[in-house]
Amino acid sequence: MSKSRISGKYLAACLAAVLVVAIGCGDPIPMEEMGIAKVAIARAETVKSQKYSAQNFEAAKKALMETHNLVENGKMSDAKEKAVEAKKLADAAYDESAPKLAQDTRSEAEAAIRSAEEANAEQFATDELSSSKASLVQGDKYFEAKDYLSSYHLFEESREKAKRALTTSEAQVEVMKRELAEVDETIAAAERSGAAQNAPDTLKKAKDDAGHARGDLENKKLKSAYTNLQAAKASSKEALATAQKESARGKLAQAESDVAAAEAKLNDLKGRASDPATAKALAASEEAQQSMKTADDNLTAAKEALKAAREADKNQAYPEVATQSDEAIRLSKILTDSLPETEVLLAQAKDRAGVEATKPETTETTEKPEDGAKESAEGNESAKAGWKTYKVRYIPENRDCLWKISGYKKIYNNPRLWPKIYRANKGKIKNPDLIYPGQVFKIPPKKTKGE
Repeated sequence: MSKSRISGKYLAACLAAVLVVAIGCGDPIPMEEMGIAKVAIARAETVKSQKYSAQNFEAAKKALMETHNLVENGKMSDAKEKAVEAKKLADAAYDESAPKLAQDTRSEAEAAIRSAEEANAEQFATDELSSSKASLVQGDKYFEAKDYLSSYHLFEESREKAKRALTTSEAQVEVMKRELAEVDETIAAAERSGAAQNAPDTLKKAKDDAGHARGDLENKKLKSAYTNLQAAKASSKEALATAQKESARGKLAQAESDVAAAEAKLNDLKGRASDPATAKALAASEEAQQSMKTADDNLTAAKEALKAAREADKNQAYPEVATQSDEAIRLSKILTDSLPETEVLLAQAKDRAGVEATKPETTETTEKPEDGAKESAEGNESAKAGWKTYKVRYIPENRDCLWKISGYKKIYNNPRLWPKIYRANKGKIKNPDLIYPGQVFKIPPKKTKGE
């Protein structure tokens, strides 16, 4: 039970005892003065006089209680004076306490408002914060008018509203953490798109802003966290957009080049297949025709993807630019990779039709690959020197390459000697890893003079 309730009951008991004495003796008792003193003491309690004016407040209570002894002793005049004294002491306690209580409560309200503002209540709890500030302003008006009790209640109201605004704002921490995680994902996407090369300053700013926001969240500085988070959102998106733009345009340039190169290679093959004899052989081979058609279809699809990439670039839709460019590059590679196979099918069709691919400078062996060498018919001098020729064969499951040819028994029986073949045929071999069926190579002797 609180002291105020105890003192209240005690005072009530004193008054009751005095009333009994009054009834019993019939003497005049200062009931009115004692009641007024009691009300004054209760009023002083409302402004926490026991804290702010303890001496006056305790003296007032003591004076009121002393009236009991004076009444019992029949000293009614003294009792009246003591009751008046109690009232004056209680009023003094009130007058001293009320402004102090109001001022302290105002300070508490201001501190609560600052905390709410740090938690970005302007953004997250706008109405509650505004109402808190309005109560503070109204309380100041009452304080100036020396209505300290009213100002105290308004300051108290302001404080509690600010606390509620703070609670509302702090509830946004989890939301902001999720948004920060999204920023981290955007930064990662920007790095994957090449932002470190294409937008290094913006990428660094995004990382710095995100780091500051993360630290502010940990320290519950929500206003600063919100500001840094918004900055991180903007800078991370900018870094991603810049990186995507540069990356997409790089892919578009590659797609332009790859499609053009693939088209040129296909047109070259078509040109070589356009003479009447070869065209007739092609018409007789459904497989070769299908291969040509597939190549045409892939070129058409690659051009369509390239066109879509160009259109997306005009609209600044860079993710779409990258997607369509990748598709054009992919189709171009499929086309380019398929052309050697198409050439093989075309060569086979020509062989079946009896069309010579090149001027006769050699005879082709009909032996197995390991026996695929034959004496050259180029001239007696070459034959005497031990030179041979070899025509590259189409063997799908085991394609010829310089390494394998060099390893055949009637060539060198040693695959490591393939560079001899390469050096002897540099005019025909642009890349030693790429040879084609139908090519005829001169095979120098295993050992030549000086070796």
